[in-house]
Amino acid sequence: MHIPVSNRPLPPPPTLLGPVAVLTARTLPQLGTRAACGFPSPAEDFFREDDRLDLNERLIANPPATFLMTADCGGSMLDYGIHDGDLLIVDRSISPRPGHTVVVLWEGGFVCKKLYVRGQRIVLASSAGHPPIVVPEDLELEVWGVVRSNVHFHL
Repeated sequence: MHIPVSNRPLPPPPTLLGPVAVLTARTLPQLGTRAACGFPSPAEDFFREDDRLDLNERLIANPPATFLMTADCGGSMLDYGIHDGDLLIVDRSISPRPGHTVVVLWEGGFVCKKLYVRGQRIVLASSAGHPPIVVPEDLELEVWGVVRSNVHFHL
């Protein structure tokens, strides 16, 4: 099933932060180890100054097609790791496929949902307790972009 992608320019909604402008690289120190989520390894207690990470390179694959949006989803996307207020990194150059988290135009606004196809129907899924949106067969869904990643703020 072909899932159409909208290439029409749109006026920015209040939650659209705008296109990504990668003007200069800004590298940040990156530890030469991973953070254990169980018990830490005592053998990995060092920091190498030459390990640097540019977040632009890590998070943005295609700068001209990448936009930042703020998630305004309440709890509807918690099962998929997206919290209210998270920063969504949306890439308009990625062709949407079932299983992708997408931003679609729905009833006059942007909606972030998980994209699935059941039979010939497109289904936009949410977390448990939130009913999915089953797109009517006669309605052409406009997928605005694919969420490449999200940044969750803890403070």
